[in-house]
Amino acid sequence: MAKSVTIIFLGDFFFDARCINMADTILDARLNLNIINTGNSKNSYRGKRIYHISLPKRGFYKYIKFHKEVKNILTETNSEIIIAGDLFSLPVATSIKDAHVIYDSREIYTQLAGLSNNPLKQKFWSWVEKKNITKTQSVLVTADGDGIILKNLYPNINITKIYNFPSRKLKPSGSISLRKKFNISAERKIFLYQGVLHKNRGIKTIIKLLENFQNAHAVIIGDGPYKAELRKYAVKRKTEKRTHFYGAVPYLELLELSADADIGFSLIKPVSKSYEQALPNKLFEYALAGIPVIASNLPEMDKIINKYQIGYTVAHDEINAQTQIIKKILNENNRLEIQKKAEQHLVWESQKKEFLISLGIHKKP
Repeated sequence: MAKSVTIIFLGDFFFDARCINMADTILDARLNLNIINTGNSKNSYRGKRIYHISLPKRGFYKYIKFHKEVKNILTETNSEIIIAGDLFSLPVATSIKDAHVIYDSREIYTQLAGLSNNPLKQKFWSWVEKKNITKTQSVLVTADGDGIILKNLYPNINITKIYNFPSRKLKPSGSISLRKKFNISAERKIFLYQGVLHKNRGIKTIIKLLENFQNAHAVIIGDGPYKAELRKYAVKRKTEKRTHFYGAVPYLELLELSADADIGFSLIKPVSKSYEQALPNKLFEYALAGIPVIASNLPEMDKIINKYQIGYTVAHDEINAQTQIIKKILNENNRLEIQKKAEQHLVWESQKKEFLISLGIHKKP
C-alpha cells in the first residue's frame, strides 16, 4: 500500500509555489496525499482532498485553534509522513507519534522582519523551533546560508537544500496578457514586482524609478497590508497613472502574467537576518518567464544571479545605479537566453529526487 503524506501550511495552498511543487512530486510518486491549509480556495487538488481551517486574523488564539484542528485531522488521516510547511505547523507535526516529520524552513522564521521589534514574540518562536526541530527527520532550507545558520544552532539536524524553483511545466505559453489587462502598449516598458506586499521589499523603489523612465509602467502582482501605503506613495510621486495593482494570483497562473514584463525586481532591504539571507522564488519565476532580474546585492541572490547571469544585483537604495542597470537591460536582448538557463538549471524538476529522499521514499545514492 502507498504511503500517506500530509502537507500542513498556514496559508492558502493554491497561492503557494512550494506547496504545489511538493504536492505534484508526491502525487507523481504515487503516494497518498492530504493537504491542510488555512485558505478557502478549491476543496481538492488533482483529486486529493484539501482540508480548510478557518482562523481569526490576529491574536495568539489562532495558533492554538490551528494546532487543535490540525491535530484532529492528522489523527483522522493517520499519515506516515508529515511536512510542516512553516514554523507554525511544526509543533503539531512533531506531536504525532512515529510519523516521519519534515520541517520546511523556507525562511529563518525566528529572524523574520516582523519579529525584529517584538523581542517577546521572537523569543517565543525561537523556543518553539528549538523544542521541535530536533524531533524531525529532515529540515529543508532554500539556500546555503539558511542551512549554515540552522546547523550552527542545531548541530544534530539533517538538512536538505531544496531551492524555491518553479516547475518547468509553468513556462509561459502566452495565454494571458498583462498588457491587455492594464492597456499598456508594446512600446512601453513594464517593471514588475510579484509577491506579498510588505515594507522593505523595494516596492516603493520601483514606483520611484518610474520618474526616470517616462515610458515605463510598474505592475505589482500580489496583496498584503502594505498596499494602501503604496497607493499613497504612487500619488505622492505623481506616478499613480503608471502604477498598477493586480492583486493576488493563483500560482499556476502567475508566470503567464509575468511574461509580459520587461524587468523583474527584488530590491529587498536587509532589515533582518531572514531578509539578509533572502533568495525569493520570484527570481527563478522571472527567469523562467524570460525576464531579466534586478535584485539587491545580498549574498544568496548575488551568488545565483551572477552564476547563471539572469540579471544584475545592486544596492537596494542606490537609485542612480539602479537607473543605469535598467538602461543596460533595456538595451540588451537576452530574454531567450535567460529562459533557456532557467529551464536547464533553475526548475523544480532538477531537485525532485532530493526532495523524495528527504521524505524517506528514496535512499541516498
